[in-house]
Amino acid sequence: MKMKKQKAKLMVVTPYFYPKIGGMENYAYNIAKGLKKQFGYEIVVVTSNHEEKKYKEEVLAGMKIYRLPIQFKVSNTPISFKWKKDIKEIIEKEKPNIINAHTPVPFISDVTARVCGDVPFVLTYHNDLVKGNLLLNLVCKEYYLFMGNKTLNKSAKIIATSEYYSHNSPHLKKRLEKIKIVSPGVNLPKNNIFRKNKNQIIFVSQLDKTHTHKGLNYLIESIQEVKKNIKNIKLIVIGSGDNLEEYTQQVKLFHLENNVKFLGRISNEELSKEYSKSEISVLPSYSSSEGFGMVLIEGMAHKCVAIGSRVGGIPCAISENKDGLLVSPKDSNALANAIIKILKDKKLAKKMGEAGYKKVKENFTWDKKAKEMNGIIKGVLRG
Repeated sequence: MKMKKQKAKLMVVTPYFYPKIGGMENYAYNIAKGLKKQFGYEIVVVTSNHEEKKYKEEVLAGMKIYRLPIQFKVSNTPISFKWKKDIKEIIEKEKPNIINAHTPVPFISDVTARVCGDVPFVLTYHNDLVKGNLLLNLVCKEYYLFMGNKTLNKSAKIIATSEYYSHNSPHLKKRLEKIKIVSPGVNLPKNNIFRKNKNQIIFVSQLDKTHTHKGLNYLIESIQEVKKNIKNIKLIVIGSGDNLEEYTQQVKLFHLENNVKFLGRISNEELSKEYSKSEISVLPSYSSSEGFGMVLIEGMAHKCVAIGSRVGGIPCAISENKDGLLVSPKDSNALANAIIKILKDKKLAKKMGEAGYKKVKENFTWDKKAKEMNGIIKGVLRG
């Protein structure tokens, strides 16, 4: 009698997980879901309970989720000194074949690396931990010295989200022999014919103070300039957070209430509709820690022209002058000129939109990314 082959069990460890919205959360969720669907992995997720201070177990999309209570947060980092014991017990109970942790948000991945024992540990490294002031930058430096480097050393493989980042991060370029690239992906819309609202552009991000580096303030400032040439310019802002009031005040200051619309946090279905109606997707980030710019390829999947800053991994997402434009960070005038160029030249916008869609379809679907991840896991398990 032929024995049924046992499914490999993958434990995913991430500071935050779906339904929390963000690039890392979206990546972890879709890769895990793809591995389960395409290759039959049993998936167990260990994450923080970002909604309430209690322990919770649930099943989501066929994946078992352990949500651990947070004792406190430092910046955007959830922390509990009980997690070492909790995660060790979960590992002993679930007996995963391999663990995949996600960073740069510290602590939970570092704790897991120290209690995983002989279970192979793979680290997905989305970007360096960088903060905007001297005190937090000092904290980041100490983190790598006492925790981060040990976690990187413990990893059997390190997955970077872009080639650029793997060779430019001071923490990754010293470990190139361990690195594999699995960039973010997207789910292609069922319909590839989109009805664009004239002169509509879209920005998607969390609107927390910890995400000001995404550059929404520079984008709003640029809209003031764009309006001088295109009166009916419309910026759709998707996302919520504790910095929303500052952005709304900036809109009022520039008298852009009729041009900038905040839709808050919306469903994936609604987000797809907003991308479908937009001509341009914009990410004017000014942080070198920007790992890739997932929202740009999400826009390309809906035939949006991408405009991003020339920082971090964003140039890996945009093929300049083919499917989008790159501008200098913190330069609202350059950003305005790029937006005007695309909106004034509808033939160019259509050509770039088609090119971006083709690129995403051929290279950046979540099915392709799950396949790439499966190859890495199988290689680690074979030793």
